[in-house]
Amino acid sequence: MEKIAIVTDNACDASDAELAALGVECVHLRVIRPDGTHFPEDNTPDNIEAFYDYVVDCDELPSTSMPPLLDFAQLYTDLSLAGYTHVISLHISSGMSGTVHTARMAAESAPIPVEVIDTRCNTVAQFLFVRRIAQLREYGLGFAELVEAAHDLEGKTSICFMLDKLKNLIKGGRTGKATGLAATLLKIKPLLTVDPDGEVEMFGKAKSPKRAVIKLVQRYKELEERFGPLECCFAHTRNMGGVDELREAMIEAGIKLVEVGVRMVGPVITTHVSTGCFGFAYIPQDERVLGLA
Repeated sequence: MEKIAIVTDNACDASDAELAALGVECVHLRVIRPDGTHFPEDNTPDNIEAFYDYVVDCDELPSTSMPPLLDFAQLYTDLSLAGYTHVISLHISSGMSGTVHTARMAAESAPIPVEVIDTRCNTVAQFLFVRRIAQLREYGLGFAELVEAAHDLEGKTSICFMLDKLKNLIKGGRTGKATGLAATLLKIKPLLTVDPDGEVEMFGKAKSPKRAVIKLVQRYKELEERFGPLECCFAHTRNMGGVDELREAMIEAGIKLVEVGVRMVGPVITTHVSTGCFGFAYIPQDERVLGLA
């Protein structure tokens, strides 16, 4: 009988306790201060708020690094010893991090079958992806079916948000396909997404947060036309006001929200986007798991 473990990383911006409640194991990317010390790796609300305080005032950005190979190898071995027969390992987009590559290296020598999935997303969208696979495991899907379901979600689960500050994204070299931002958008709010290839892409721009809300609502409608009914999770980096305005505008536009909640973006991603962002993550609805936590 199959006993299937699910693994992800903390770029999904859920706390270790939240993931444990879903039956999901976590490896940790590191966020490193210029002096070489590490920020706490667990995405608790207190840790995230403390990081927001830091990143707003810092002169030199922290850096991020992927989990070490040994972390993956040890975890896959521990899961085998705990009686698991298979592992599905779901990670931050390979277009943003080498985490997927490292996981695949560890999987080659793991004592049990490990399928490493490039979610092609990050932050709250990655959480929705991981949560969905955990729900489908609870529903009763086997390993091969879960792998198929995960591949089906690639390119269909993402985040759309207003970037309030350009400095961190450009300094960190994470502009992806949204190149040229500094030259053209110094006084404009870029609207960014993670495209189906897992890279940052600009899909619009707005002269103010209010205009950004209008364009985000339009984007959500377009996504529902493309993918059908969605589940939505709002996300922000210390901009709950933007989330409230966006939710209200979506409801006024007649969108029937199936809302998973509101989540703060954690340190791994905030290092590159800074504070003031707001937007939504989405995933296509699945009738098999509607109503599950």
